[in-house]
Amino acid sequence: MSQPTAYKLRVVISGVSPLIWRRLLVPSDIDLDQLHDILQINFDWSDRYFHCFRIHGVEYRYGNSEKRLLDFRLRRRECFRYEYYPLTSWKLDIRLEDILPVDLKRPKPVCVGGQRAGPPEDGLGTWQYLERLDNDKYSFPYEEFALMARAVQQVLESGTREGLNLDELREAMCRVEDYQQFRPDHFDRREVNRQLQSSAEEGERV
Repeated sequence: MSQPTAYKLRVVISGVSPLIWRRLLVPSDIDLDQLHDILQINFDWSDRYFHCFRIHGVEYRYGNSEKRLLDFRLRRRECFRYEYYPLTSWKLDIRLEDILPVDLKRPKPVCVGGQRAGPPEDGLGTWQYLERLDNDKYSFPYEEFALMARAVQQVLESGTREGLNLDELREAMCRVEDYQQFRPDHFDRREVNRQLQSSAEEGERV
């Protein structure tokens, strides 16, 4: 009986700079549906849309993707692609970096490296996302913060909300909240691994 192995995979979102990437260790005998779930967790997507893998020139969609990774007999440094289709598609280039013996002390699958948050899955393609990154660099909401500060000062001085334009204040608060929630540089590997372990344990119970 052959020794169980793990694949070290480097996953990069195609067409985006600075790079959004993950490095994963996964059992070589997982099937494509399981790898799909792992990728969704790593990029904080919701699994609401169509997806497919393209391996050795063949497309594997949901429902015909029970094949295991090891069945493809991938070689080191060989690449394949995962595509996820919300309104536009995100393409992930996946490269097999190494084939390793399974470390029974380390839970599998596991993310061992990565940088930057996954792009939002709704409403943005590659070009729109790059434009949003550029805008985020130079569009700190100074005016919105100033408007909120003036409103707070007015309430403190007068003790009442009378005279405030509440609709304008709400819009300013929403723009500030959107700015604060968009954190393209943020990647929490510990949280990703917590979700991966939880998903693996749930699969074992099924």
